[in-house]
Amino acid sequence: MNNKLIIGGVVVAVIIGGLWYFSQKQYQPTQNQPATQQTAQEPQTTVTANTVTLQNFSFTPATLTVKEGATVTWVNEDSVTHKIRSDTFNSSDLNKGDTFDFTFTTKGSFDYSCSIHPSMTGKIIVE
Repeated sequence: MNNKLIIGGVVVAVIIGGLWYFSQKQYQPTQNQPATQQTAQEPQTTVTANTVTLQNFSFTPATLTVKEGATVTWVNEDSVTHKIRSDTFNSSDLNKGDTFDFTFTTKGSFDYSCSIHPSMTGKIIVE
């Protein structure tokens, strides 16, 4: 008889806990969230078609194709300083939130990297 009381108490506790959990609006089924929705912990960045984001020690997108005459903006969303370098353009030190703009007036392929973190590489293709 005691086992039945213990099991019944556990079942009641689980039901009450579940009702409390759902009433606190902490449960959000993933199938109802759009794939592009950002969580509250992710930084909110306005990104245009010609923007490269520096985040998690990488350039995103790693390769960007733009039209001749386009201006590309790099945005540092990392908590560390980065510095973009190439044969054609170079930024100053970019702290978190800083941006660097460069207008591409010549068609071609332009490789670049972070001079502080050389494993970070990217490419701009100008058509």
